[in-house]
Amino acid sequence: MTKHVRILAGLALSLLVFPVPSDAQTAVTLYEISERVTFHSRVVNDDNESVVIFRDATAPLFGFADLGTPLCPSELLITVPRIKRCTVIAIGRDEVSTVTGIGPVHGTFDVVINAPGNSKVHVPNMPAIAGTFDGTIDLSPAVLSQVPLGSITGNFTITEMADARGILVPVTPVVLPFTGTFRLPFGIDQPGSTGRGGHEPEAYYLADDLVTLIEVRDKERSVGYPTVRLELRFGL
Repeated sequence: MTKHVRILAGLALSLLVFPVPSDAQTAVTLYEISERVTFHSRVVNDDNESVVIFRDATAPLFGFADLGTPLCPSELLITVPRIKRCTVIAIGRDEVSTVTGIGPVHGTFDVVINAPGNSKVHVPNMPAIAGTFDGTIDLSPAVLSQVPLGSITGNFTITEMADARGILVPVTPVVLPFTGTFRLPFGIDQPGSTGRGGHEPEAYYLADDLVTLIEVRDKERSVGYPTVRLELRFGL
């Protein structure tokens, strides 16, 4: 327990003064473990005739923040010399227009460590940092052109940090602007056309050049299914 107390206290202290980096390197990579999708219609203007279908999605996310970034301060090396990254879990919800492919997104997140009593191979599950996120998601390339890419802009807001006892307590909010890229997995149908990603032996992400294929690795699958990958960068 003493080790966890030192970790949590160090996190709280370092985050209070952590600057937002100005580079454009990916700092957090998250994966959609699953997704629940529903649709609803809504009148979008006063004539009561323009009805738009919206896609509502809720997804649990799991991934990692690089060491030395705002969600994984390098001060952790003092108490955990072998740490290379921090585990991040989240629940995200969005509402995307099927006409524009754009809509709001919001959710909650936690930076988690191994709880006392866990084995060293147990998935981290004890929040050291907690908060919310919100922003705008743009899936227009996928919705309008069947290009398996999207983007997001928004803010993480840290609202709680664990104290020396390991108990989450409210803190003065720390706002961390971010931008990001969604990569949707897909398969290749013969003779080379894009197919639907699914429970298949081979799946790919599309690179930013819209040509290069990035093979989905085994660790990027959830119970065999390729996952949506979200690459986040701090700053705007």
